[in-house]
Amino acid sequence: MSDIFGRPMLLLSLQRALLGEVHVELRQASIEADSTSRTVRLRFEYDGMPSEQTRESCSCAATEVIADFPVPWQLEEQHLAVPAPAPLESLAHVAYRRAESQHEA
Repeated sequence: MSDIFGRPMLLLSLQRALLGEVHVELRQASIEADSTSRTVRLRFEYDGMPSEQTRESCSCAATEVIADFPVPWQLEEQHLAVPAPAPLESLAHVAYRRAESQHEA
């Protein structure tokens, strides 16, 4: 059971949950788990303000992730507008990062 809190399982959980839920607006999705507070944190960073559909898709992915955890783990979702080329600030583990030119102005 403790394997769910490790890096490989966190990444696999989020990557599986993102299947079919990634929209062009999503720049990055990251995850971390705090066993002390029993909280799973997910951060979704978008290229500007996300559409309602995009945000809902990422929230659906978050719901799938928390379903992998035993009760009473809590979920904390962060939805941030970070227009390119602004730098991204991930949580501990990046599960998805959009391909972007390193030379965007």
